Amino acid sequence: MVGKNPIRRRNFVKLSGVAGVGLLAGCAGGGSGTEDGAGTTEGETGGGGTTGQTDSSGGGSGEPIVIGSLQPLSGSFTPWGNAHRAGLAFAIQEVNEAGGVLGRQLEIVESDTQSDAGQADTIFRRFVEQENAVATVGPVSSDVGIRTARTAQELEVPMLLHMSGTNQAITPETTYTFRVGLLPAATTMQAQASLVAEAGYSNVGAIIGDYAWGRSVEAGIQQHFDVDVNVQAAPVGASDFRSFIRRYPQDLEMMVATGHPPGSLSIAGQLNELGYSPEVVTGPSFPPGVIAGALGDLAFEGGFTHVHNTDVYSDEFAEVARRFGEATGNQFDTHTAYGYVSGKMLAQAIEDAGSTDSTAIADAIRNIKFDTLFANPIEYTENGELKNQVQIYSQLTSEAPSYFPEGNFGFEEQFRTDALPALPADQ
Repeated sequence: MVGKNPIRRRNFVKLSGVAGVGLLAGCAGGGSGTEDGAGTTEGETGGGGTTGQTDSSGGGSGEPIVIGSLQPLSGSFTPWGNAHRAGLAFAIQEVNEAGGVLGRQLEIVESDTQSDAGQADTIFRRFVEQENAVATVGPVSSDVGIRTARTAQELEVPMLLHMSGTNQAITPETTYTFRVGLLPAATTMQAQASLVAEAGYSNVGAIIGDYAWGRSVEAGIQQHFDVDVNVQAAPVGASDFRSFIRRYPQDLEMMVATGHPPGSLSIAGQLNELGYSPEVVTGPSFPPGVIAGALGDLAFEGGFTHVHNTDVYSDEFAEVARRFGEATGNQFDTHTAYGYVSGKMLAQAIEDAGSTDSTAIADAIRNIKFDTLFANPIEYTENGELKNQVQIYSQLTSEAPSYFPEGNFGFEEQFRTDALPALPADQ
């Protein structure tokens, strides 16, 4: 696999005092029961019913079609949840303004799970058994994704993952869970291996978190990199990585911080503080506003990459971003796009199924070819892995995009892969 637009060589800007950011939490419970203009109900709605798989006729009842939203709306993953929910709400608003699906409006029910896997499971079941949700979206945490993938399978209700990139989220036994915003760890490491080969790097380090995602990244490095990588495992809750960084030579060319999402921004700042100047630091898929807010000028000049599936350089993205900005006064970004894509794709799948039966919707998603805001159309394997997707690596710029001149950042493409094969479910 050969990448395109190899990352241009650069050095870190020498800055001090970069703020570290702790980034673990996400997906929470409760709410006021109020509804916004996009058909979103927060918390308990008091709805009845026993299953999300009723009304297989495909219309006629006039009742809203309910989508459950499992979002991290408190804790350190709040930026993910806020971006995803905003994009999802905008997509549902557009669908409803265009007449809805099967003659019915779409409605979102939403709860914050605080990234607690058990709580996410409970909320998922309530959405289906009490709120009549026909599908769910939103998990970010890998642990939440693993648990709710099993819930989706048991209840036979499709779920679209916002993130949850651990390989373990999708297995040979799961057929109702579908990735959207993040390729699995092994595939992401395949992409970064091609970046290393394209740039000709030989001195590469990696700091991973000692949990499911980090260990999946480590396995991917071992499988795909053609150069020896010095991999250091740090606790998930670590915020001071200087003792790990000092184990690397000063001429380090690339640091893979993708495997430690909670600490990757701190890793970038502390590399800079200790006088290291790798040409690139590959982060996880943070909302870009988080990167800009945490790293300041280093976000624009220090080689920290934003990893994303959304093709922010396409005309389609610019048009949706312009509409979103005009409607909300906010900047549309890669993660807002994941919520938007999830809402639009679910609407198309329900239409394709001709039914609100959850099993029929899952089958429609599994067979979909959805041309959206990604570089290639979304397609899935039987087990819900993305096929033929392109992963893009960008550095943020301080120049706002033309479609939202009031924005706080823009994007500069550094590298993109060719179409990546789907990860087999047994890996």
